[in-house]
This record gives sequence, C-alpha cells and structure tokens, in this order.
Amino acid sequence: MHPVSPHLRRQRRAAFTLIELLVVIAIIAILIGLLLPAVQKVREAAARMKCQNNLKQLGIGLHSYHDAYGTFPAGVSPGGATGIGWTSFILPHIEQAAIGQIMNPAVGGYVTGVNRTAGGNRIAMYLCPSYDQERSNSTIDNMPDGTTFAFTTHYYGNAGPKGTNLTTGTAYTLNDPTASQGGLAADGVLPFHAAASATNPTTPTGVRITGITDGTSGTLMLFEESWKGLETGGSLRSWVRGCSWSGDCTAMKNVTNAMNTVRYNGGGNYNDISMGSNHTGGCNVATADGSVRFLSSSLDLNRVLLPLASRAGGEVIANY
Repeated sequence: MHPVSPHLRRQRRAAFTLIELLVVIAIIAILIGLLLPAVQKVREAAARMKCQNNLKQLGIGLHSYHDAYGTFPAGVSPGGATGIGWTSFILPHIEQAAIGQIMNPAVGGYVTGVNRTAGGNRIAMYLCPSYDQERSNSTIDNMPDGTTFAFTTHYYGNAGPKGTNLTTGTAYTLNDPTASQGGLAADGVLPFHAAASATNPTTPTGVRITGITDGTSGTLMLFEESWKGLETGGSLRSWVRGCSWSGDCTAMKNVTNAMNTVRYNGGGNYNDISMGSNHTGGCNVATADGSVRFLSSSLDLNRVLLPLASRAGGEVIANY
C-alpha cells in the first residue's frame, strides 16, 4: 500500500461533512426565525410612521383650506346625488392642484365625467401602507370603459358621533334621522351639512374652528378606516366620493361603533363603518388642531370615542 501524502490529508480535512452542513443550515434557519419578527416589527413601525405622516399632511391641508375659505370643507350633494368630498376640495392644498382644478362640485362624485375620471388617479397620501387594498371595491366607481379601476382612500372625516351624550343625556344630532345607510351625523368637524334641511340639500355650511368649543386638541377631525375585512363587501369606494342627501357618505363617517368591528353589510349601515386599522392595538387619528395621535382599540366607545367625535357637546372625557 502506498502512503497518503500530507497534502491529500489536508484536502480531506478541509471538506464539510454532511452533518456539519446540516448543522450550519439549521443555525441559519434559527437565526432567520429569530430575525424575521424583528424585521416585521421594523417594517410595521415604518408603515405606521408613514401613515401618521399622511394624516399630518392631510390635517395641514384641511387647515390651509380653512385659512383660504374660512371654514373646513363642506359636503355637497348636487341634486341630492352623491357629490365630491373633502378629499377632492383639499387637493390644491396637498400639492395635487392639477387634479383639483378639474374637479367639479356641481357634478356627482361617480357620474361619468371629470370627477369619476379623477378617481383613476392614485393619491399616495390617501393610502396607508399597512393596508394593501388600494382599489375601490365598488365597480360603479371604475372608468366606464372598464380598463381603469378607481383608487380608494383609507382616511375619513369625522362626521360626528351617533348615540347619546352621557354628560347632557341628550342624543347627538343627525342631519336626517330617517336617512338610509345609518343617517348623517352632524356634530363632528367634517359633517355632510352643518345645518341641513330637506328643502336645501345642496347648499352646505362648513364648520369653523371657532365652532369647535370642546377644544381642537380634543376633537377628532380624521381617522383611519383600513382594517382587514373591508376589502370585501363593498366597504371601500372611490376617494372622490363625498355624501348624498339622505343617503350614503364615503369621505366622512359617523362615529357610532367600536374600532375594527363593523364593516358594510350590503344594506343600511354604510355610514356607520368602524374606524380602525391594521396597526396593532388601535389606529391613528388627526385632531382638529392638526396633531396626530394613536388611539387604543380598548378605549370605551361611549365615554371616550363619542365625546372625542363631538365638537361642541361639552362632554367630560375619561382619560385616554
């Protein structure tokens, strides 16, 4: 037998055995398993921060509109039909003037024409990155030729609370208690109509800052509506849409349900869809002073959320 040279011995010792290879693979898999949750947390933290920034910019846009016109945007309902919403009126104030200039308040929000066509534009500021559903799931919002779908919005105006003011013992105001889809709340910062009547549904009055007597820092102006489950059942509509007299309201919602609990049922609750988000533990909101904060999903509906949604109810709000 010929002796094995030292050179060959060194070559053989340098090779991995199958067991060693499997151990290395197992260690890598364990490290990936440990790192993945951390990566996901960082990703969600970035998405949540982006979402907060969107709300901040929208709040600035609404205040810029108020500076220009003396009130926050009021809803319009041309001929009683669904008009365009605050999301359309503030476009020139959020660096979207080119789209804002073509919007026509005298035309319905999804009637074939300029407003409906505008819905084919993706407005990044209206979309929360924690929720990947960007399309409206209402086909009547899509372009008539069927080649372009309409984009939605994940941020909604506070139309006002619906229920009972626990401080005064009286019911919060509804513009039209008999309206379909849950009625049109009126005590918020962005109601459909601050002083509506059935005989005058197309001349709304916007809310002024001076009318927010509960304090701008303690009154909701905008909130998220972007939680898992809204992508089915028609909850999402085009960002162009506002409200209709005695009917549906897209850009603004009543505050009447706890977070992440009620979506559109295809019947009469469209205006009452819950605020909420895919963020863990609650959702972001913008208050009437333009600041942004995170509200916990555990907050009491009647003692905290409804009072926060009221602009002049004089409620005593529990700690939050």
